[in-house]
Amino acid sequence: METIGANYIEGVLKGLIRKYYQERMDNVVLSFGKAGDRILRNIKPLQIRRTSYRSVLVKEERAFANNMNSDAYAELEITEPDPMRVTLLSREEYEYRKNLSQFEQWEEPLESATVSTSYLGANGNWNSMSRELIDEIDKSNSYVLVSGFGGDFGQSMHLNFSKLLTSRKIAHVNVIIKPSREDTKRRKLAEAGIRELKESGASVVVFDNQKMIEKMRSISQDKNKIIGKINVEIARHVEVLSARLSNTSELLKYQLSA
Repeated sequence: METIGANYIEGVLKGLIRKYYQERMDNVVLSFGKAGDRILRNIKPLQIRRTSYRSVLVKEERAFANNMNSDAYAELEITEPDPMRVTLLSREEYEYRKNLSQFEQWEEPLESATVSTSYLGANGNWNSMSRELIDEIDKSNSYVLVSGFGGDFGQSMHLNFSKLLTSRKIAHVNVIIKPSREDTKRRKLAEAGIRELKESGASVVVFDNQKMIEKMRSISQDKNKIIGKINVEIARHVEVLSARLSNTSELLKYQLSA
């Protein structure tokens, strides 16, 4: 009977461990909805590591009407819950704006995080959509989930994705932006969602827009500037969380396979 040595078994196990980690990212930062997307666009990675940044947005209806006798374009943009607006653009103006938008995304390619975007239809089957999404994105040892609660798509997708990770025993942290008090309905919805997350046993970090706006008012009275600064501040916290999770994963990998 052939005897298999302990060193051989140890070598095989370590090889399997290394293969497991090689097939996975150390961390994925995943946002849901527009508020989460804005956070990801403000992230400046602290270090080069096995991390990917992914934004999930709801599909928006867009329509283009072309007048065959001229270069005029009518662009219809529906961005609910914002008011619907219609803009008339020439072909040259449309191409200019499109190219400008693409250029701005690469304004600081060595500093800003590279964010991949997925568009999902808001059909209300959040559990099914979460399962399809986790099969489609990078496999990872940990996740940071980011979204602004208070809206149907972002909050529902976030809750279901977090519960899916919990059921699969995948480490993750939930970063939630809670609406200010002036938006009473959305704030109450957000608070209910945050309670649901905590009751599920998930790790939750909450950024209260109301408190952050009040803090920032000593610096500026311009609401747009304040929101911009808040997004940058939250982005820094998200990146620190992501780096910590990535470093923990790397350390565990070396401990197990050394």
